[in-house]
Formats: sequence, C-alpha cells, structure tokens
Amino acid sequence: MPRLSSASKKAASSVASKLSNNASSSTTSSNPVTQASAIAKAQTSVVVPGLMEFTPDNIQGMLPQFDEGKYQVTDPLNPPADMPQVSQQQFDKSEAIYQGGIRALKLTGLGFDLAKERFVTLRKKVSAFGSGVKLATEVEKVKGDFLDYLNQGQINQQKNIALGVATHKTTTDTQKAVYDVQSMDEKLEQSRIAAELAKAQTTEKLSGLQEFQKQLSGQV
Repeated sequence: MPRLSSASKKAASSVASKLSNNASSSTTSSNPVTQASAIAKAQTSVVVPGLMEFTPDNIQGMLPQFDEGKYQVTDPLNPPADMPQVSQQQFDKSEAIYQGGIRALKLTGLGFDLAKERFVTLRKKVSAFGSGVKLATEVEKVKGDFLDYLNQGQINQQKNIALGVATHKTTTDTQKAVYDVQSMDEKLEQSRIAAELAKAQTTEKLSGLQEFQKQLSGQV
C-alpha cells in the first residue's frame, strides 16, 4: 500500500472531518429531541408592542466610543504629547453640554417615574374597583339568601296551615265516625224492632185466621 504524503494526509483528514460533521449534522437534525428543542427555542421569541428589544449585544453600541490605549502613560512625569487633549474653553463648553444632557435625562427619567406611579395608581384603582365588584356580588348573594329565607318561611306557614286543616279534618272525621256508628246501631235496632213488630202482627193475623176457620167449621 503506497504511503501518503503529508499534504495528501491533510487533505484526506479534512475530507473525512467534513463527512463526519455532515453525518453528525444529519443525525442531529433527524433527532426528534433536538428538533423539539430547536422548535421550542424558536417559539421563545416574543415581541411586545411598544417594548424595546434589548440584549447584552446592544450594550457596546450604546456606549461612547473610547480608545483607552491612547491614554496609556508609561512615565507619569512625561505624558505623551499625542494624548487626546482639550482646551479649558472646550472643556467648559462640553461639560455644560454634558450637564445639560444629564439634566435632560434626569427630567426624562422623572417623566418615566411619573408614568410608573401613574400605572401603579391605576392598578390600585382597578384593584379597588374589583374589590367593589366583589363586595356588590356578595351583597347580592346575601339578598338572595334572605329572599330564600323569606320564601321558605312562607312555605312553612302554608304547610302549617295545611297541617292544621288536616288535623281538624281528622278530628271531625273521628267524631263523625262515632255518630255514624251510633246511627247505624240505631237503624239496626229499629230494623230489629220492626221485624219483631211485623212478626207479632203476623202471629196475630195468623191467630185471627185460625179462629175464623174454626168458626166456619162449626167448632166454636
């Protein structure tokens, strides 16, 4: 087997590395767990209307441009002549501008503080309003409970009246039953007496008939 030169070995290694990376990338992209992680990461990007986007990547661009190397001093008694310098007049002018900017930013900050307190106060107002709504709801619930109580009282009174009527009816029916029994007993006695009377009348009439027959036969 022929030996590869150093350049050939390097080229072969590079090709093998790329093939390995491609295979690894293909395996990773086909991995459901990796795909799910990528999808979840993509879904975490949320844009809030009116809210500025800010990450640590934005910090450098917001800072003043400053080359600290230009202020490198080796000998404190002999500072370099090419060090950035400003005149007293330019310093005073620039300082006044910076101070004015600082004051403007402070006032702007106070404006945002005011807006913050406004939102805090509005939140408290909403919270108080919500508490009022809850109170009104509880009051209405108590009213409903009170109406249920009054309604149940009327129902109980109606039941009490119905019970009184039923009790009176039971007493009346009981007393009537006694009289009904007595009446039936009297009617039974009357029927017995009528039967006895009829029997006596029958006996009397039969006796009279027998007497009449004797007279006809000349036995008397």
